[in-house]
Formats: sequence, C-alpha cells, structure tokens
Amino acid sequence: MDERILQLIGDAQFERELYEAATLNLEDRRNKLRFHNFAFAMRELVGHTLKRLAPDAEVRKCIWWQEKAEGVVPQVTRVERCVYATQGGLSNHYVRTKLRLDFAQEFNELRDAVIRLNGYVHITPEVFQLEDDDIEHLALETTEAVAVLMACIQECRAAVGDRLSSAISDATVQQIVGESLDAVDELATHYSLEQIYVDSHEVTCITSETVHIKVSGSLGVTLQWGSNSDLRRGDGAELDESFEYTCELTCEAANPDPEALEFVEDSLMVDTGDWHDHEDEWSAPTIDTFQDPEPLDATDMRSDF
Repeated sequence: MDERILQLIGDAQFERELYEAATLNLEDRRNKLRFHNFAFAMRELVGHTLKRLAPDAEVRKCIWWQEKAEGVVPQVTRVERCVYATQGGLSNHYVRTKLRLDFAQEFNELRDAVIRLNGYVHITPEVFQLEDDDIEHLALETTEAVAVLMACIQECRAAVGDRLSSAISDATVQQIVGESLDAVDELATHYSLEQIYVDSHEVTCITSETVHIKVSGSLGVTLQWGSNSDLRRGDGAELDESFEYTCELTCEAANPDPEALEFVEDSLMVDTGDWHDHEDEWSAPTIDTFQDPEPLDATDMRSDF
C-alpha cells in the first residue's frame, strides 16, 4: 500500500480497510477480475475520502466557491473537493500570488483517473481481457493520481507555515511571556522564565474560515526553592531546567494576516512529565545551566512584520 494514500486516509478506519481490500484484489493474479475489483474499490475510496476531507457545507462557505447557474443544483465537484482538501478557505489569489502554487493539473489528473476507473467497473469483452502489463500501468497511474493529492495538501500547508513563520514565533513568545505556567509553578516555591525556544510549527488544518497552527518548543526556567532571603542565607536552592511545550495559534483563512494571529485559549501545554518521573531520584536541587545556540530571548519582542 502506498504510504501517501495511508497518510491521506489517516485514522479513517473504513477507508483504510477499503484501501487494503482494493490492493488485495489487485494482487490476486489468478482472478481475471482483479483490476475491475480494484477499480471499483478505488473509485469508492476516492469518493468517501474526498467527502470526508471536503464536506459540502464547508466547501460552499469558501471565498472561492462559485454558485452554479440559476436552476442548476449546486453540487460540489471532485475538483472542488480537491481544492478544499488542499487549501481550505484560502483565496485563490493568495494561493497563486502569495504562495505561488497551482495544483490545477494534479486535481484534473485525479478527476480523470476516477473517470477512467468508471470504464472498468462495468465489465465488457473489451476490458475483460486485460494484460498484466496493462493492469500494472493502470494501477500505478491510479495510485499516483490519488497519492499526489496528499503531496498537494502538505505543500500548501508548508507554504502557509513558511510565510507566517516569523510572526508565529513572535506571537508565541509574546503569549507565553504573559501566561501563568501552572505546570511549572507546581514544581518549586517560585520560578522565573528565562528563555523561550520555538523549535517547529505546523499548519495542521485549514477550514473554510480558519488556519490552525500547532507550535512546539522548549522553555528555559529557573526553579527556586525558598525565598530570596533563604537563598542569601544559603537555606534555599535554585535549578535551571528546560521543559517541552506545545500551543496552538489561528488566523483567518481567506488571506492569512501575520499581524492577526490569535492564541488559542488554554492550548499551552508544558510537559513536566520527566520531572515527575524522576522526582524520587533527586537528592537535592543542583544547578544545571540551560543552553541552546540560538535562543529566542523572552525580552525580544521585535517582529519582522
């Protein structure tokens, strides 16, 4: 099975089982209907997957959606579902001029591949006697057309993330500086936030209205046991430590504005699990300098935008 199609399917169990059944049919070389069965299953798989990735109601809310002529039932086409699965509510202008992406050829090839599959679902003498070479070629052509959709989705999301990269880092730092880190606060009498690192970010979803972004990184903190007076007397202790974190940001989809990134409330999660796992091993806090070659200092709030 093609890994790209498995990524496209994700956790949809029915679609995964349907894809597995399609490939098993193709491998049954004793059966003259093997490609016909494969064609039927793949056609249905594409239909189910596109409808899940691009629900009618969501597609129709997008800025690029065009109402059909008066009196025509406004059905969503396969190509329009591909567009939504890839760019959600991003405007075509933004995709083409800001991201410099154009997937029209890939979407048309997937549409044409499904149309070709229809020709093998109804069995006639002309298509019944397919040679093995023809079957291999058709199966590869079909698989590639479906798998490329996943590549289009990944490329578009990566392009959006790259364009917003600096703003994502700035917005994350600014928000974390103002947050109360409850998970860290539980570990010691006091803590001070020293450094914030934005290690990676990913556009996880683009709906008709919103771009969703997940950010991952680490925090450099100083944990303090006892008061400042205790420290001066030698009765307290300090420890430099780092913890991984994740958080989520959003922005409007039609034309993502780096100045309008919004922090998702309660999305900041600081992972102190390792600390608790080894809590019993500490004999006494020791100072362990937190280092990283290029930290984003919490006091540096400058933006490139």
